[in-house]
Amino acid sequence: MNHHMPPTPAAAALHSAKTPKDREGFRQAMSWLHTWAGLVLGWLLFAIFLTGTLSFFKNEFNLWMRPETHGLPAADAHVAPKALAALLRQVPDVTQWIMRMPDERDPAVTLLWRDTGNGRFETLRMNPQTGDAITTRDTMGGDFFYRFHFELRTAQKGRWTLQGRWVVGAATLMMFIALLTGIVTHRRFFKDFFTFRPNKGGQRAWLDAHNVSGVLVLPFYLMITFSGLMIFHTLYMPSGIATAYRGDKGIDSNAYFADLQGEKPERRVRRSPGDKVDPLPPIALEPIVDAASARWHGGHIGALQARRDAEGRVVVEVTRHEGDRLQYRPPRLLFDGITGQWLEQADPTSPAVTTYGVLYGLHLARFAGPGMRWALFGFGLLGSLMIATGMVLWTVKRSARQQTQSQRKGTATTAPRAPFGERLVGAINIATLGGLPLACGVYLASNRLLPIATTHRADTELAWFFSAWGLALLWGLWCAVVRPQRGGWSVPMAAGALVWTTLPVLNALTTQAHLGVTLPTGEWMWAGMDLSFLATGALMGWLAWRLRPGRVPHGRKMAPTGAQHAPAPTHAQEHAHPHHGGHHGDHAGNAAMAPSKAMSGG
Repeated sequence: MNHHMPPTPAAAALHSAKTPKDREGFRQAMSWLHTWAGLVLGWLLFAIFLTGTLSFFKNEFNLWMRPETHGLPAADAHVAPKALAALLRQVPDVTQWIMRMPDERDPAVTLLWRDTGNGRFETLRMNPQTGDAITTRDTMGGDFFYRFHFELRTAQKGRWTLQGRWVVGAATLMMFIALLTGIVTHRRFFKDFFTFRPNKGGQRAWLDAHNVSGVLVLPFYLMITFSGLMIFHTLYMPSGIATAYRGDKGIDSNAYFADLQGEKPERRVRRSPGDKVDPLPPIALEPIVDAASARWHGGHIGALQARRDAEGRVVVEVTRHEGDRLQYRPPRLLFDGITGQWLEQADPTSPAVTTYGVLYGLHLARFAGPGMRWALFGFGLLGSLMIATGMVLWTVKRSARQQTQSQRKGTATTAPRAPFGERLVGAINIATLGGLPLACGVYLASNRLLPIATTHRADTELAWFFSAWGLALLWGLWCAVVRPQRGGWSVPMAAGALVWTTLPVLNALTTQAHLGVTLPTGEWMWAGMDLSFLATGALMGWLAWRLRPGRVPHGRKMAPTGAQHAPAPTHAQEHAHPHHGGHHGDHAGNAAMAPSKAMSGG
């Protein structure tokens, strides 16, 4: 056989035609999956990502929304026994309590307690010096953003939280798929890292923004989505527990959680609703705190807890501060509540549990100091931007395609009306991308505007949030579906700018924790919130200005009505990207759906 014999023309044609086609077909399939995985739940993903990003500063939001805690003194070494004594004066029959120690992000002592076996925990905040109860306004604070991002919480007392976690899990899975397929779709991965051409205009500018925001911190997106799925693995994938922890009496999930948390299964409490539990006896906390500090060589104590174990013995659990290590679920020391004798340390060290704890810790970022927290906050904003630009790009692409088809048919002189589905997507884009930041600002404003004595005040704050978001949706439907107009984007952005910039003013009028006090005294945690609100308002104001109706981009003259449409794309432009090919165009029929010209300057 002659190995140098040239292939037959038929074989060469088959080889050259089949392999690239197959490769392109796979990439196009991934592009299709990337588009629709992002579109179907993109709005929900944006809401999850944005509120999750705000949750990096959950404690700071909690503080700002409870201004009664401003000016608290620093805690001393006797804070724990003083807080316990204050609790017992108010609730002598307490059966279980959890004490969160004050730190640099929360100066108050927070006590969760209950006087029944399985009832809800009540919350009590105390002055760290005197042990006096601090009466704060009824609010969910930053916990609302935190709870919403993983269970779509809509009320202070959770409703439909389990269902919400399933929905968020499905959305997170879709995002993970969109990230992986986006990697396959991109042929110029590293070039996109450095490519952003806002002056190119329209679809190209939005595509660049989507690529840059997607590529820049891609490892963060992969980590945050994968770890988000892992956190609720017992909910989404219970089969492993059902297989490995099946006993004579059925599935023992309690034993699984004991292993996960490094506890002995026989000591975990298994109570039924209505079981009576004896009140806790007096506990000498100070020797226990001293012993824990000595064992951790001065490590910070994050929380204390007292309860009865499965044998009825009083146990005090000392938890190390979460900021002391990256892995979630800090180590815990267990002491006998009566004798003060050390019993054991709960801290699982198996590779699987450690890996799970590290992923969990990376997701929550409670180990992070201020600098790292701001960096993660920036990464989260980039993720929100990536989702937002992807949603807008979908409408811009179809707008350009429709414009091109109209030009080829010779009907471009009359503004075509976008199909209902595209207009609906544009309306929800306005409501989500413009309405959600507005709703967040309204939620914060309600904290200062609602009377303190309002019944169900926390739920009323949430009602303000969802009402503002709902109004933004109605506005989006009016501007994009009923009567398309360019003012659809600018109005919610301008309203958001007004609300966010007004927040420090409302703060100054209603509290003593305003910039006039916090800046001179160097209270940067309080001042930083007000300054961040001003920055957010300025950003939304700039966006509203860029998106205002009738704005003529710099360097261009207003074109006659019939000449506003972009020229027909060349073949190369149409295939510049396998997924987002085409050329930028705009017309009155869908101008409200995509802020393409105004934002990009093209």
